[in-house]
Amino acid sequence: MRAWLRALIYALVLVVLAVVLLWWNLRPVAPLAVPKRGARLGDVTVIQPGVARSPHRSLTVEGETIASLGAAGGTPDAFAGHYVLPGLVDAHVHFPPAALVGHAELFSFLFLYHGVTSVRDAGDPDGTSTGTVRDASRSGEFPAPRVFACGPFLDGYPPGQPNSRVLREPADAEPVVAELAKAGFDCLKIYNQLEPDVLEAVRVAARKHGLPTIGHVPWRVPYEDARLDDVQHLTHLPGSPDGLVGYPEVMERWLQFDDVRLEHVIEATLAHGIANTPTLVTSERRSRMDDLERLREEPDAQLLPRFWRDVIWSPVEGLSYLRGHSEADSALLRAALPQMSRAVRALHEAGAVLRAGTDTPSAFAVPGAALHRELRLLRDAGISPEEVLAIATRPAVPAGPAGLGGIRPGAPADLVIFREDPTRDLSALGTLSGVIADGRLYTREALDEQLALYRDQFENPIYDAVMTGLVRRLLSAASD
Repeated sequence: MRAWLRALIYALVLVVLAVVLLWWNLRPVAPLAVPKRGARLGDVTVIQPGVARSPHRSLTVEGETIASLGAAGGTPDAFAGHYVLPGLVDAHVHFPPAALVGHAELFSFLFLYHGVTSVRDAGDPDGTSTGTVRDASRSGEFPAPRVFACGPFLDGYPPGQPNSRVLREPADAEPVVAELAKAGFDCLKIYNQLEPDVLEAVRVAARKHGLPTIGHVPWRVPYEDARLDDVQHLTHLPGSPDGLVGYPEVMERWLQFDDVRLEHVIEATLAHGIANTPTLVTSERRSRMDDLERLREEPDAQLLPRFWRDVIWSPVEGLSYLRGHSEADSALLRAALPQMSRAVRALHEAGAVLRAGTDTPSAFAVPGAALHRELRLLRDAGISPEEVLAIATRPAVPAGPAGLGGIRPGAPADLVIFREDPTRDLSALGTLSGVIADGRLYTREALDEQLALYRDQFENPIYDAVMTGLVRRLLSAASD
């Protein structure tokens, strides 16, 4: 064989080997196997936070629902002596784009790993994010929480997100809302640029089609006039901004938040039946971005590949809304947070509806782990652990399956199991011993084994180098 031909064959073999090696190291981790439905929990304490506590109970799950709940009896099982609560709900999340292959499965897993059995997807930023997880949650293709989705953003011009329906006139509202209702979405995501008359037309159409309105209070609409069903991030509670200003500059309003404004907000909230999803964790995480090294080393940040903490969330080269984040911005957020917490506590004490949400994956808000942080922030605002868990187990939308969020025969079997009682001390959230999602039991051991597989991939030098470099180039190209 001629030397040049032999060299060519060797080169081709090396190329094939290199491609195979690259594929092997970059391929998505196989999802955790989806178990069959059904479970029995013997001699457990069943807690409906804020409602009832029943020790020494036996609970059985058949199919998708709770089949029976009665006095403990028979042989104790592995969960004897544990505490059973409704599954946790993250009422404000966004899933990653489909371009991040395998991340829909990863995010879904991390939610379940932390006991989150339902999420409300508060807008699909690029139109590729939500569908995969929503389908999996229905079909059982891979482990996933129950997904309630708002679909595209409803915005004025210019829209703030790529996946937006732009509504310029009131007449635009009805056909768009009808389209989203027909598509099976569960809510409508309101965004910053809607004009007041257009927002009113959206509200009318939303009532007609039975879809709740959630989202940002638009820039040109006061909180008390917007009358959204569920306001995200406490937008405009301290007053409407002067002009169109971005985050975190808009947070300066909180520095002038006084008792007169607070009383007015509470009155409007109760009068119009407005719920609030504060997402305190969003501001808390960004308030600490002046100490990036510490944030990057936190255990929950390590649950995602390095490119999230070093690139996507970077104030230098990351997502556009984070670029330029300064020490002054962090200081502003730290100054605003006590006022936000004061408003949350006052709303709760007045009987207003609160929901627990995180805006995952905003900066350093890791799926599941961020909800545990949000619950601690609600506690620190002055809400008791049991009341916090009553908030965190409240269904994300009114039109979910009958009985969701309850523990009784016939209710959907979405449950979390703890060795210690988190309604006494939220530190017990770290004692999660099992999750039942849609009737399927995931044990702590199975969850830990799957997490180890993900960690092995993230720490693989080839995966780490290639993916970090690729994401860095993509973000750089998007900013040009």
